[in-house]
Formats: sequence, C-alpha cells, structure tokens
Amino acid sequence: MEKFKTINNNVVAEITEKKSKFIAHIFYVETPEEADRYIKEIKKKYYDAKHNVFAYAIETLDRRSCCKI
Repeated sequence: MEKFKTINNNVVAEITEKKSKFIAHIFYVETPEEADRYIKEIKKKYYDAKHNVFAYAIETLDRRSCCKI
C-alpha cells in the first residue's frame, strides 16, 4: 500500500483580514456521511456566516471514492 499524509488531529485556525474573520476546520473522516455531519455542525455553529466553503476527499483501497468542493 502506498503511504500518504493524513490528518492526525482536528484543528481550528482563525485569521482576520480587513474586518472579515476566516475560520478553517480540519477533521478526519472515513465516509461521506461523516463529512456531511461535520459540515452540518459547522454551518449550524456559524449560522450567520455569509460564505461556507467546504471540501472533502475519501480515500479507499481501490480508488478515491468521493471528492466534494
């Protein structure tokens, strides 16, 4: 099996630029359903955000099964 980098810990990073706050959440998931649950939690937590941008990739033994941006 080929080695690849992955996420070890959930991480939150925040920056402010020109009075706009940008918050990034990084978390490890194994299924698209798990990713969707995290995304829903984040959208609920930041319900007043004007933009919600997300992406995830699920890697399986045979292929990359899901990529969503």
